Amino acid sequence: MSSNPTWKLVNGDESVDEFIDIRRKVGNQIIRAYLLKNLMKSDRVQRIPGRLRGPKNEFKDFDKFLILKVDDGSSTTRFLAESGVYENLRIVGTDSEDLAVATPEEITDTFTTALQEPEQNGVTLILSHGSKVR
Repeated sequence: MSSNPTWKLVNGDESVDEFIDIRRKVGNQIIRAYLLKNLMKSDRVQRIPGRLRGPKNEFKDFDKFLILKVDDGSSTTRFLAESGVYENLRIVGTDSEDLAVATPEEITDTFTTALQEPEQNGVTLILSHGSKVR
């Protein structure tokens, strides 16, 4: 994993998934949450138990976050996004070293395209059991 700060998701089995912190790279770029509506109604939603720690090892409420998993057939990339930011989404992390060094526009475009075309991009929306994402 990158030498950059990371978000840590402690799964129900105590394994840890890390996401490279890209908040500084993407800034306060926000994604419209309405793009989630069709995805939320589909069978592409998976719910998992977990606890989330921020880059400074501070506790974060996983219920206010989502993971967007994109599988193009040859590779899988996951984004960690904060929900409920004024009815929008804010990308905060990725598990992809390549995306972590991409331009802010490339990161945002990849995330937005995945939300707009979930079937074509092999998207799975991963939420906590008590998710506040609607």
